[in-house]
Amino acid sequence: MIELKRNSGSDDDLKKVILKDPKWLTELRDRYLAGEGIMFILHSNVLDLVPYEDRFVPLKEFLISGLISKNKDIALYYDSSEGIKFTNAEMKRKFVKSINLTQSLLGEPPLSEVLPSQTSQVLPLLEKFLKVRGQSSGVVLGYAETIAQVSEINFLTQEERANLVTFQRWASDPDLLGSDNLILLVTENLSDINPRIVKNPQIYSIEIPMPEYDERLEYINFIINNYNVDLEMKVEQLAYLTAGLRRIQIDGLFRQAKKSDNKITYQLIKDKKKAIIEDECFGLVEMVESDHNLDNIGGMEVTKTYLRRIIKNIKDGKYQRVPMGIFFVGAMGTGKTFVAEAFAGESGLTCLKLKNFRDKWVGSTEANLEKILNIVKALGSVLIIMDEVDRALGGGEDEGDSGTSSRVYAKIKAFMSDTSNRGKILWLIMSNRPDKLDIDLKRPGRFDSKIPFFYPQNSEELESVIKVLFNKNKIKFEINDFSEITKKVVGYSGADLEAIILSSDGFAADANHDLVLESDFINAIDDFIPNRDNTTIEFMEYLAVFESSSRQMLPEKFKDLTNDQITHRLRELKTILNIR
Repeated sequence: MIELKRNSGSDDDLKKVILKDPKWLTELRDRYLAGEGIMFILHSNVLDLVPYEDRFVPLKEFLISGLISKNKDIALYYDSSEGIKFTNAEMKRKFVKSINLTQSLLGEPPLSEVLPSQTSQVLPLLEKFLKVRGQSSGVVLGYAETIAQVSEINFLTQEERANLVTFQRWASDPDLLGSDNLILLVTENLSDINPRIVKNPQIYSIEIPMPEYDERLEYINFIINNYNVDLEMKVEQLAYLTAGLRRIQIDGLFRQAKKSDNKITYQLIKDKKKAIIEDECFGLVEMVESDHNLDNIGGMEVTKTYLRRIIKNIKDGKYQRVPMGIFFVGAMGTGKTFVAEAFAGESGLTCLKLKNFRDKWVGSTEANLEKILNIVKALGSVLIIMDEVDRALGGGEDEGDSGTSSRVYAKIKAFMSDTSNRGKILWLIMSNRPDKLDIDLKRPGRFDSKIPFFYPQNSEELESVIKVLFNKNKIKFEINDFSEITKKVVGYSGADLEAIILSSDGFAADANHDLVLESDFINAIDDFIPNRDNTTIEFMEYLAVFESSSRQMLPEKFKDLTNDQITHRLRELKTILNIR
């Protein structure tokens, strides 16, 4: 039972409307009725449908025609495109009459029937209206980011500064705080609103989240009879598979199925979900669909066993045994990305790869990150991959960006360390230069598991990697003895070995061999010129040793090194490479 009228009186005087209360609406009601404020920012999933009585409606209609109109004398909506809108002509008449009464007392001309639409004229008008005693009203300001833009105060126009000051005054005006008025600012991204508004202690931000499983199930059961489509799965499974989608997007899924083959298939959901999520995040994330698993990884037996243990714990629901995050660290060409994709393929988790979400425009980077994190939270069981994380995040400092980097960095760290996400949102980051990252990012509680990567260390590992790479590239070979080959490629990276394998196929073709023979492979080895700086590689290997959280995963030559020995060698290598 939602009630939003704060004036004193008996229960019979309260206007009430029966709704199925979403959590965000309950929070709004509780804060409002407790007198904590009259201004609220609704953000995130504001473009979706909302349950209202016996149907689902857009948020704008729910707020104006449902929530406010049933609880207030006058309800109005404003955005810079539509101007001021009312639910009916009677409310507009009351509004104009109320304003004209104030105008006459001030000796100002009456308001015409054609209401102004420019924000600079509308906000002062609304203020006069809100201050009329004895009335209860609700005002919804759509696309609030266009009224209180993100920008340094020095770069705002006079009109934009006036808008900003108006909101700040409303939030602290004793006359308004004691009234029965409600002001709702609606925006998709909270970071698009000027921080002077967002951080105002008397303006509360309330997130409208993406629909959870039970809400999606409720909506699917509601609309399923409207579409003559078959399901390849049970309704409950469909509700699970549509995690991360809005109700309106689920409706679009049914519409697409009806237009095509009248059937919702696993493939249709997969394709639609991928397209929607990537579009929602403006191409800043990529849904990874791996075609290989950990069986396709040569060597690294200890690492593969450990990763499979994590997968089992996730599937068994033993989240306390799942790390908050995994950090792959090692020199370039050691297979970090390939293993990450194999882990994603075997885990069965929805996998997102974060691209560069930084933008040159003020506020855009934070808005991009907010959009991505909202999608991630909605997906539930998800693996997030960040490659070259030292470039994407660095130390969170960037001079001349008005503090954007530090704010973004702080937001990511806070999200990564939220223990309620353990086992549900798993971060997997990769880097060959972990020394460039803030030590606070790498600490346990964010990245409990740091896995070192090295080039193949012995003939057995080399042989295993070579065979896997032949199969990966679908190149047939006939080599019975790899001993001579492995002697020649000691210290080679997986990337080097793959280049040699591709070259060996060319040598086989030149020799009219249907399969790659040992002679073809050796010719390719002798022809290959490794492109590497051995000192840099050694430096990256020692960084991997330094960061490793488990001695079991270290090669034999590093296992017995003390921290002092590792630190001393790193300092020597930094001096040689002139690295600070």
